[in-house]
Amino acid sequence: MTFYTSLRLGSRATVPRYSNKAQKSVASCYDNSFGVKAARLWNVLPKNVNCQTTLETFKAALGEFIVKFPDMPPVTGYTPPNNNSLLDWSSVGGKGVCA
Repeated sequence: MTFYTSLRLGSRATVPRYSNKAQKSVASCYDNSFGVKAARLWNVLPKNVNCQTTLETFKAALGEFIVKFPDMPPVTGYTPPNNNSLLDWSSVGGKGVCA
């Protein structure tokens, strides 16, 4: 995985390339691979989280960021709005942050 720095967004991960000519089963494996999921999750983080310089300050900033997302685990008989993933919540308006 490679990273680059954006002045506006902070540290960003490059999502590995995918061939459009591959079979659907390969596309599913690609989307679920560690490199793709990790890069996408890292890119959801705001600059004030991903630019922390120590593990302790990163963990504190990450905790403050994560508590802004609702925790909606699956419940039998109820259809949730998404899969309760940060990737799903980030696609819902305002980068998924529910204030």
